[in-house]
Amino acid sequence: MIYGEVSAREYPLYSRRDVSRALRMPYSTLYWWLKRNHRRSLISISPYNRALNFLQLSAAFAIAYMRRTLGISLPKIRLASEYLKKNLGIPYPLINPEIRVGTDVYFEHAREILLSASGHGQVESEELIGEYISRIDFEGGGLPDVVYPWIPGRERKRKRIQINPRIRFGQPTIAGTGISVAAVQDRYEAGETPGDIASSYEVSYAKVGDALAYAA
Repeated sequence: MIYGEVSAREYPLYSRRDVSRALRMPYSTLYWWLKRNHRRSLISISPYNRALNFLQLSAAFAIAYMRRTLGISLPKIRLASEYLKKNLGIPYPLINPEIRVGTDVYFEHAREILLSASGHGQVESEELIGEYISRIDFEGGGLPDVVYPWIPGRERKRKRIQINPRIRFGQPTIAGTGISVAAVQDRYEAGETPGDIASSYEVSYAKVGDALAYAA
């Protein structure tokens, strides 16, 4: 999908509130990461548009995971990111699949920066980096196409909810369908049971339950 001359992943689809809700993170934290002209800025945004695109949402997803699960400090995340940007010219290096297994000397060094700062052992940290990369689908050129956010209280390998900039204007949907999480939540709050919603949409009860858990 193309919006004029801009691809779906580069079009500013998301408000900051959208991103903080989608990734289940405090708005103030995201604001701090995005603050322009500040030495602590982690995600570059246009000075002419306050909205974020899908690539920026994906970068926030990666940073949030590194902070929450790996316990890596923001200075170390910034150091690895800026190192790759400077040497490889990659605008979003933390959501490049090479950060997981790349043998390029630059990616190896950046990975060492992150692993050394993790609160886990090296082998476990490598597996955990692989975990968040596995929740991103990539196109042939190495750019993210789909993000599968985690669902609170659900098994971590599930990919029942997706964020795809080509579907429902990038809003969270039940994976494999065009059913938005917001629509499921609205119907539930209006008094419909999960079973009724599942029957209406012809999806499993479990998928509706996951959508409601994600939206909670």
